[in-house]
Amino acid sequence: MAREHITAVANDGVDGDDELDEEEDAEEEEDASSDEEEPRLKYQRMGGSVPSLLSGDSASCLTVAERIIALGTHEGTVYLLDYQGNEVKRFAAHSATVNELSFDVEGEFIGSCSDDGSVVINSLYTDEKEKFEYGRPMKAVALDPDYSRKSSKQFAAGGLAGQLLFNSKGWFGFSDQVLHSGEGPVHAVKWRTSVIAWANDTGVKLYDTATHQRITFIERPKDSPRAELLRPHLIWQDDALLVIGWANCVKVAAVRTGDGRQGSAAGNVLGLGWKGSAGSGNKYVDIVAIINTDYFISGLAPYSDDALVVLAYIPETETAAQVEATAVVADAAGTSPPATIAPAKQGHAQRPEVRIVTWKNEELATDALSIHGYEHYKAKDYVLGHTPYTGSCNSEGQWPPGDEPLYYVVSPKDVVIARPRDAEDHISWLLNHGKHEKALAAVEAGQARPELMEEVGSRYLDHLLLERQYAQAASLCPKLLRGSAAAWERWVFHFAHLRQLPVLAPYIPTSDPQLRDTVYEVVLNALLTNYAYHEQLLTTIRTWPSNLYSHSTIITAIQLQLGTSSKSDALKAALAELYRMDGDYSKALALYVELQRPDVFELIEEHNLQADIHDKVTAACLSICVVREKDPNAGREFHDMQVELYADFEPRLLLPFLRSSQHLNLDKAYEICKKRGLTRERVFLLGRMGNTKEALSLIIHKLQDMEEAIKFIAAQHDEELWEELINQSLRHPEMVGALLEHTVGNIDPLLLLSKVPSGLPIPRLRDRLVKIITDYRTETSLRRGCNEILKADCVDLLVRYYDEARHAIRVGGGENGLKPQSDGQNGAISPAPVMNFVNAGNQRGTKTGRISSTVSGSGLCCICLDPVALQNVAVVAFFCSHAYHVTCLNDTSGIRSQGSDLNKKEVQKDLAFRIGQGLSTASLYDHPDDDEEEGESGSPPMRCILCTTASAKNKEAINDRKKVSNQATSNGWAA
Repeated sequence: MAREHITAVANDGVDGDDELDEEEDAEEEEDASSDEEEPRLKYQRMGGSVPSLLSGDSASCLTVAERIIALGTHEGTVYLLDYQGNEVKRFAAHSATVNELSFDVEGEFIGSCSDDGSVVINSLYTDEKEKFEYGRPMKAVALDPDYSRKSSKQFAAGGLAGQLLFNSKGWFGFSDQVLHSGEGPVHAVKWRTSVIAWANDTGVKLYDTATHQRITFIERPKDSPRAELLRPHLIWQDDALLVIGWANCVKVAAVRTGDGRQGSAAGNVLGLGWKGSAGSGNKYVDIVAIINTDYFISGLAPYSDDALVVLAYIPETETAAQVEATAVVADAAGTSPPATIAPAKQGHAQRPEVRIVTWKNEELATDALSIHGYEHYKAKDYVLGHTPYTGSCNSEGQWPPGDEPLYYVVSPKDVVIARPRDAEDHISWLLNHGKHEKALAAVEAGQARPELMEEVGSRYLDHLLLERQYAQAASLCPKLLRGSAAAWERWVFHFAHLRQLPVLAPYIPTSDPQLRDTVYEVVLNALLTNYAYHEQLLTTIRTWPSNLYSHSTIITAIQLQLGTSSKSDALKAALAELYRMDGDYSKALALYVELQRPDVFELIEEHNLQADIHDKVTAACLSICVVREKDPNAGREFHDMQVELYADFEPRLLLPFLRSSQHLNLDKAYEICKKRGLTRERVFLLGRMGNTKEALSLIIHKLQDMEEAIKFIAAQHDEELWEELINQSLRHPEMVGALLEHTVGNIDPLLLLSKVPSGLPIPRLRDRLVKIITDYRTETSLRRGCNEILKADCVDLLVRYYDEARHAIRVGGGENGLKPQSDGQNGAISPAPVMNFVNAGNQRGTKTGRISSTVSGSGLCCICLDPVALQNVAVVAFFCSHAYHVTCLNDTSGIRSQGSDLNKKEVQKDLAFRIGQGLSTASLYDHPDDDEEEGESGSPPMRCILCTTASAKNKEAINDRKKVSNQATSNGWAA
């Protein structure tokens, strides 16, 4: 059987709660197999006060009561410790090595003996103390189990004097009675009920204090070393079983009551020297087991009803192979090992071993302890203490909680605690040896706390993933992870790292527990990015509840995937399902039609999508025929539909469309924008609907754009909005600061500052106040400069106007193709008379946008279209180059008739044939300014008919545009 090699590092000051490292020897690693047996004990060095106590002293003995531990040292001090090693109390009882310690059954008194020749008995809870001096080193002491309850205060002790002393308290004080002497030093004494067992150089004897008779004598093993080298060990397992360990032999003696002849026969067979007396009621002893070993015994303790814990000291004569091999089973008749076995030399000792041995000499476990300094220790330097034995373990090798035995391996500088491995240790061992199924079965059987299921499951899954058994690992996740959301999420991301999420996807829970939406999105993304898993993606989307993940996130991911080469009908079908879950039935319908799915009509009927089909066809036509049209009024019956299309597919074009369209249902458009979170569009629509305060609130609270808010208010021309802006901004110090940066030209900064509550923290207030003053100075300087430039421009324009007004105006002549008139009498051509021009006033034709006549400067009257150079007809020429006969201007009916004739004549012949060949001299009338009233003489002011008419039409067009603009402004904010 393989041996466990346990390392117990004995560095001073290390916390005793640290687990001892477990290492296997090189040969064990090579020969390890599935037949390796599980260890029975686990080891831990005692912490608390022990490391500091043993740093300056050395342990010599230890005994354990039900609630406390007593530790004796070579300096003569007795320490009382709790089970964790913390010092509770100490007694400076002796001046030399403490050889033995003994508790009474109640744990109220502690007896100690020492090489200083004294026995000291101390009360643990009072100051009571008794000290007995014997003059020779005392090696063993045992208190009466009922010491605290009896007034006799009895104890037994012995030492190098060779006497077993029985001390009791009587009327005259304490007195000693010699129970036995003359057979060498007394090395060990143990007292149970009424029976005292002691060991001397010849063997072990038992004495009944109730009957004051000796019971038996068990001789010392033959060829065993002297007791000074290998001291004997006596352990009462219960009231009737005494375990004797001496050198390399263990005997289990059963103390019985009854006919002594049976005991006599047993004694003869086993070679006992002294037997119990015959007769009813006498005690006798049967040797029920003998164990011969190939090692020396440094300590004994009960493990179960038929097994022992043995602290083994390996003699030097054994080879390394013998140490590693299983202990040789000795002959049942008492055959002893070779007599050549001897203690190891100083500095060459081997590690002590803890072995679990049955009464049939079958070894259940062997652990070698690497205790600090073990090379220098002898067999007698070790002590094995144990808690009071309470009974055996169950069939699985487990003790009830709190009843498991504890074993204390004591060396001069170390105290190592050994305890049976519990269910969790068993499961851990199974996991470490790859027996994951058995570990899982043990947890499911309730052998460990339920919380251990997660650890076992994690280790099992790690093992399966390491072996690349992904499908099996995924199938076990529901059983192993159960309702732990954190564990599920951790393993989902682990599978994602290994690119195995499609294997795990069918097992991921959707409730109890429900995981974070991010986890489900990661799984769906893993499915959609691989063409091979698109069908599984579609199935997963159909089976998972729609509230587990963000539809928009997966829709966006699928849309991106559809833009690559990795796309399929299953992926489109998954996108259609997501649209349907998201309530976007129109897009789902489009994909249903594209995929030619047979249930498309069910979708149409279920969600009343008949009109939606027509709308989509119409929208497709509009996208080609109407959207690109320059005429904004074209297709106005579809403008509401265009709002929805722009909002869904081209949000950046929606705001320009809203500004240009006058055929919208504003309420419907607003609901569309609100549903899609289009804030700027909502602001514009609220402005058009006249809800300017709500629009301003959106700008301030949603957009948080002060510059946009100021532009909006400036476009509304509503002074109340400035107040509203200030009031709403006061709720946000950042907005107040931003408002201060835009006060110049918009808001009186003094008004704003007067409304700011005292103590309101405004970020960068100082810098913003400095900016206000700087901007104000800059604005004042700019205005002053603009005024100076305006004055200079006015003077310059007046000078230019005056110079232009003084120039003559050509209304006809040779350059325009005018021919001289022929004299009717002699056929001579008379020269054209010279005309004197009077400035008729600047009509500001070029400044007002008047349209120049096509006959301007042609030498024709603009009314009758006859040459102006007629005899005896006065001519009026305006600065705009238009010329009229005075009679035509004065005769309004003539103007109308000439106007009609003009239309006819323009149709009939070209104006070139009507150009006169000369100009008549005529006096011109002064033309007052357009805006002047009639003069004092009552004569009407002269005006250029063409320019006046064109100006009137131009003004009419301007007024029309102003009306439209004012109407739009009254309906909302026009950007």
